[in-house]
Amino acid sequence: MPKQSKRPGFSEQSQASYNTRLREELLKMPPPRERLKLGDGGRIVIPAAMREAMGVKPGDTLIAHVEDGVLHVVSYDMNLRKIQADMQKYKKPGESIVDEFLAERRAMWGEE
Repeated sequence: MPKQSKRPGFSEQSQASYNTRLREELLKMPPPRERLKLGDGGRIVIPAAMREAMGVKPGDTLIAHVEDGVLHVVSYDMNLRKIQADMQKYKKPGESIVDEFLAERRAMWGEE
């Protein structure tokens, strides 16, 4: 058996213990960027990890817009939840906008 040299920097050190939980979490994370190819008719395929992160599946409705040359794609449901959250700041506590609307319409139609 050949004699091993004691040169600095070449000695083996034990590897840190393997963390399976961390590996699983990293595998669940979608890649931050994907390279896509524009197909016939302007079609693109959204990679599975990105579809999962968006919470969409085949057949779901998506909303797309271009801003400063960047294509933004969001699920219809996510967009609706964002709008509802944004509008929440205009609602007073205990207020029912639907009840107010119905009361206005009933008054307008002479039902109250």
